[in-house]
Parts: sequence; C-alpha cells; structure tokens
Amino acid sequence: MNLKGERPYVYIATLGNAPQVVTLALDQLLPQHRFVEVCVIHTDAAPTSNPPQIKFSKPQNVPTLDAEFQNLKLLEETSGDKLWRADYRVGDRYYQFRYRRVLIQREVQQPGDLPTYEPIQDVETEENSQAAFRTIFRVVKRYKEQRAIIHFNLAGGRKSMAVFVMSTAQMLFAPGDKLWHLMSGAAFMNSGAMHDDGQSSRLVPIPYVSVTSLHPALGMLIASNDPYDILQAQENYLHLMDLQRKEKFLRTLDFDEYQILVGVAQGLNNAEIGSRLKKSLAAQTVANKLTTVYETYLVAISEGVTAVSRPESDNMRAFLAAEFGAYFQQRNEKLT
Repeated sequence: MNLKGERPYVYIATLGNAPQVVTLALDQLLPQHRFVEVCVIHTDAAPTSNPPQIKFSKPQNVPTLDAEFQNLKLLEETSGDKLWRADYRVGDRYYQFRYRRVLIQREVQQPGDLPTYEPIQDVETEENSQAAFRTIFRVVKRYKEQRAIIHFNLAGGRKSMAVFVMSTAQMLFAPGDKLWHLMSGAAFMNSGAMHDDGQSSRLVPIPYVSVTSLHPALGMLIASNDPYDILQAQENYLHLMDLQRKEKFLRTLDFDEYQILVGVAQGLNNAEIGSRLKKSLAAQTVANKLTTVYETYLVAISEGVTAVSRPESDNMRAFLAAEFGAYFQQRNEKLT
C-alpha cells in the first residue's frame, strides 16, 4: 500500500527468447524499489498454420516466466491483457505485487466492420512492428497517467523492440524513470537459470533524451494513444516553429543580404551573386555580407550566444544553403 501522495513504482520488460532476462533484472531492482506492478510485454507463441521463420518468443517462455510468480490470483482479464496478484521470491525474501502480461496484437480492419485484434508472433513485418510500438507506447502511457515511476528493461526480444522502447521513453518518460539493459555471460544465459546467485549478470542504465524536457511545449501534443499520431504532430509543430524562426530572421535582413542568401540557396558563387544584384557588388563585398548573415543567424537560433566562430567559407555556404534552400525553392525565389 502506497502512502498518500507517494508515486508508485512499476517494472516493465519485453519478453524474448530468454525469459530469465525479465527475472534477473527484477531481482536486482527489487531491493531498491517497492514495485506495485510488474508488467511483461510479449508476442504470441501459440502454434499457427503460418508461423514466422524465427519467433520472437518460444512456446515455453510464457509458462516458464509465469512459474516464477507464485500464488497467482487472477484480478482482471481482457483481450490480450491479464493481471494477477502474485508472490515473488528472491533468495529467502518474498515480495508481493500485481503481475501483468500484455500480449502484442495488431488491429485488423475490414471495410464496413468494427476493428478486431489478432496476436502477432514476431515483428518481422512493418504491420507487426507498428503493433509492437503501439503496444509499448500504450502500456507506458497508461502507467504515466497513473503517475507511476517506470523502470523499463529493454533487454528482452529483438533489437527493434529496444528501439521502440527508446522512442517511447523519449516521448513519455519524466525525471525518475529509468531504462535498463541486462549484461550476462553467454555460458550463464545458456544455463537457463532464472536467478543469479553468483553475480553473473548486471544491470546497465541506458541514457535517453526526453523530448518534452528539451521542449516542454511538445508535451502538450502527447494526447493520442497512438505514437505515430504524436510523431506526426511533433513533426508538424517543429516544422511550424522552424518556419516562424526563419521568417523572423529574414525580416531582419536588408535587401542585399536577403538577395545574397537567395543566391547562396540557389547555388551561385559570390561573383555570380554580385553580378545579379540590382546594385552590382564585388565578390569580396558579397563574401563579407554573407559572413555577417551567417553570424547573425547563428546568434538568432542559439539561445544566450552572442558571438560565434567563423567556419571555412564552403562550410558556411553549405550550412546556409541547407537551412534556406527548401524555403526559397517552395516560394520560387531566385536571382535572375
């Protein structure tokens, strides 16, 4: 039972071909954190008529993992989601928490029908990969809405699953949330031991960058339960912010500076730009003005910076062309 106002701790893990990855990490975290819930995300290992070439998890992995949680009492069951109250033993100490298993399912939509959901056995297709990403995101978002502090073990399963976990953490994690990877020797892992009495494994923290911490306004966009909707919303928002920043900067330029920047984005050299201006300028004058434009722009986009170093001329031109090329091209602006 949590004290009033105390945030709950939750342990989440993906299940792959080595179920001991889940328990080995849990064993190391439990002495420091009083988890109220342990959640395992997994694919379907039941035999089918068209199984994938390499399964994400073996048929015995789920029952092998379940066997580690004792005195299971079913509390809740929905499609693809089961929750028990369970006892768990580490050495001579017992812990009690809720044990949840979440089955990854993909949405199947037939014209004119309500969507249905079918379990996936691997993430070998784009459809299944999207289902895995959506499931991981949905699980984490639900816990964050409950103010949980999350410890996520991303060591289980395919590498793509770890990428989905990292992306989810970048969008949803807050200070206090942790990502973990488990390091173990091959001989120990091949033994199939579900617990480590000889310190043959260790947890390694995985650093991540929180998007909402870098730019709090992006956090306001996280309203959907679909990560792809959120990624698109964030992309649109960042594009709008970039556009507004560029237009604000361009309004600070005089006529010649603006035209010089158009010429650079067009791929012209200084002599060509100078000759095409309404009032012709020498190549060196164009170069001097271009340097001023570059330095002013870097100061404008760098908070708190009042001075910048001068790069090589080619690097400066390449940077400005990359920044403003698409902007002027969309507006069909060029020096003639």
